[in-house]
Amino acid sequence: MSNIKYCSFPVTPKAALAELLSRKNEALAVAGGTLAAKTLPETTVNFVELKNLPLNYIKMRGPDLVIGAMATFDDIDNSKLVGSWAGGVISTAAARCSSQLIRNMATIGGNIARPHSFNIFPAVLLGLDAKVKILCKTGVKTCAFSDIYLADFKFRPGRDCLILEVVIPGKTRNWTCRFEKFAKTEASWEAYLTLFMAAEINSGSMNEIRVAVGALSPKPFRARGAEKVLAGAELSAGVIDAAVVELERDMDVVRASEFKKEVSASLFRRFLEVL
Repeated sequence: MSNIKYCSFPVTPKAALAELLSRKNEALAVAGGTLAAKTLPETTVNFVELKNLPLNYIKMRGPDLVIGAMATFDDIDNSKLVGSWAGGVISTAAARCSSQLIRNMATIGGNIARPHSFNIFPAVLLGLDAKVKILCKTGVKTCAFSDIYLADFKFRPGRDCLILEVVIPGKTRNWTCRFEKFAKTEASWEAYLTLFMAAEINSGSMNEIRVAVGALSPKPFRARGAEKVLAGAELSAGVIDAAVVELERDMDVVRASEFKKEVSASLFRRFLEVL
């Protein structure tokens, strides 16, 4: 970090964005700092500390759950509102992130701004059809969470735009969900595999199904083959078997090891069998 010459502490999102867009010094926004401080680009001169921004909140907006970008993992883990959403799956995921010290510092905005294989929230937010509100040079924009990891996404969170909040759509509130992190220990940041699964059954048929896989690469992915088998189907042993086979094929596409394929298949089958 010897290249850092300036450290700014803006108190509004607009002021923070102005620092990022300054042509005088290459800047990087830092939220909790648990990852950025370890992977700071050598070209960065200005450290833009976001801790004073008024973005640490968790609330309802209409039918949707809204989480401010500066909400920490501990805030999310202990929020009664988050704990009541989709069976508490978001809180469960927050609790599985490394040690208590890290959870006290790490923020949801920072966890999704910079892609990394071991980030917890990307797979969860992808599976919950989340949206992200960002502040950029032309104003505030709302985009699908899945868009921010696309190669042609126009912005670079933390470099030329700021993540303001994450919006979880109200339709997911009563989904049956499960988050699994397969790692050496509960406190490990590193994970062999993260798996988010969600379902909504209506009149015996699968009305909604989501399977999102993380930790295999910096970008999570939806297991579309497995989802296609289950969409609109009535659960049976045969349907579950077919869905598990398709999940393994989805894992083949990203060249997952046989070990990780077996783990994901086992966790997925367990989820489906108790629905």
